Amino acid sequence: MTPALAQNPASQPEFQLPTVMGPVVRPQNASASTMQEITGPSGATENLYIHSWDVYSSYDNNGIAWRRTDAGGNLLAEDYVIINYAEDIDAVIYEEGGAHFVLAAYYYRNSLTGMRGHYYDIYKFDVSGLVPVSTMNYLSNAPVFGRINVDATYYGLAITWCIPGTGIFVKVADLSGGGFGPDVLLPNSANQVDPDICIRRGYGGSNTGLDLQIVFLENSLTALREYRLPFFEALTGSTTGYTEEYVSSTPASNKICPPRIDCPDKWGSGQKWAVSMGIMNTTGTTVTEWIYAVVKNDDWPGTWPTWTFPSTVNVSYVSYPTSWAEPVDPVITYDKSGEVVTIGWISQQSTMVLPGSADKKYLAMDIRDDGSAAPTPIWSSYNMISNAPASGEAVLAFSGQNLNSGFDGIYTAFSQSHPSHPNYCMKYKSRPFGLSTFNDKKQVNLGNKTMDLTVSPNPFNSNLSFVVPAEGSYSISLTSVEGRVVYTHKETLAQGQRFQIDAHSLASGTYIMNIRSVENNINKTEKLVKP
Repeated sequence: MTPALAQNPASQPEFQLPTVMGPVVRPQNASASTMQEITGPSGATENLYIHSWDVYSSYDNNGIAWRRTDAGGNLLAEDYVIINYAEDIDAVIYEEGGAHFVLAAYYYRNSLTGMRGHYYDIYKFDVSGLVPVSTMNYLSNAPVFGRINVDATYYGLAITWCIPGTGIFVKVADLSGGGFGPDVLLPNSANQVDPDICIRRGYGGSNTGLDLQIVFLENSLTALREYRLPFFEALTGSTTGYTEEYVSSTPASNKICPPRIDCPDKWGSGQKWAVSMGIMNTTGTTVTEWIYAVVKNDDWPGTWPTWTFPSTVNVSYVSYPTSWAEPVDPVITYDKSGEVVTIGWISQQSTMVLPGSADKKYLAMDIRDDGSAAPTPIWSSYNMISNAPASGEAVLAFSGQNLNSGFDGIYTAFSQSHPSHPNYCMKYKSRPFGLSTFNDKKQVNLGNKTMDLTVSPNPFNSNLSFVVPAEGSYSISLTSVEGRVVYTHKETLAQGQRFQIDAHSLASGTYIMNIRSVENNINKTEKLVKP
């Protein structure tokens, strides 16, 4: 694989939160989540956002930043909550009974009392902010640090954590009326570490309709394994149906960074999930990084003899000199359609925006996964997430796909240096899908017929239209640059037909139109302006 420079600078705006200095110091982990176009605490349509950060063995440099905006993106309130002595916080927004909550799980290390273990908190969004419902809910006594992660969909909640030497645990909750089930120790996992989890609804896999997809490393950090476990088996405390689906290894001279896994919340066909995998080799002062996405899609049968074996998509392979190797820690998410995967990572490779290997950078790329062919990188989307260098301790998080959210995009959080003491801060930004990654100047062209399709007029006032280049099923959406979906439509259209959208009611601003037809290999994205 030939290395390629990240060519495109980021142009989506980024903002600091917490806005005050002090809470963020040398962050070592982050998470991000959003739910949008929901009925919020005000009773009106709102957008909710959170991101977390934490640092090893700290009393108060660990927490969750939160924001509420109205339907137009105008700020209603923002602040942060501190979670004392919490490490490896992973937090996600979910809805239950019409209210919106945050599940936050973490490793607790109290340096004064010596108390250590895994816990989770529940918080609720109300008009006064993000308020605790229940905190320090016990998961395990763990004298040695082990990673912990969560997932949420409108079906349920899932937590996975590691007690080194004991194994990987999972715990799930059914949001249809039940609470959390028992802790479940996965078989033969005593030598496994760094787990992540997602809840997958759809056919394939166990064929029970709802599976946990779990990924972790062997404690040598040289092998990655992915398993599935039926959700409702885990809910009862059983491991029946626990099945290995993928394994990958690397020589002992290399190390695999903690993997992340995501899947569409609901998928009508067979199995669909993706894992981010980052491998590093440090030889003297030279670092070599490999960034992969392991993509499972039963709509793509694969090639003989593996057939439905997951596809390994090579994203980045590059070597560079550095006096200190920074973990690449890749993250991954699906778009709302489930047909595009975005992978992000931390790197010191030279880019067009920040040449040389002295600075840490945040990079991202999209991968096409529509089932018509093997998953492949969209090279034009190889972009910077932020144009500024990362902080000395760099962390990066993507929001996972959540069908409860009206936002067809990524909410991301990352750390940067700051001139004021203590010289660290957390930044966030949003990137609507359909844009070239974190950049609004590039069009993503996935199809060979896309150039035959033109949306007009641009700028527009009252109506938008295009001539259909080929008969087929089309999905059309219009999204503001803040990520609000203002129009969606799906219809079978005839070749030569002029499709028209009434845009009289749209406010002035910039919009992103996406026109997709899988059978015609069309995925057209265009930036439009209403004066």
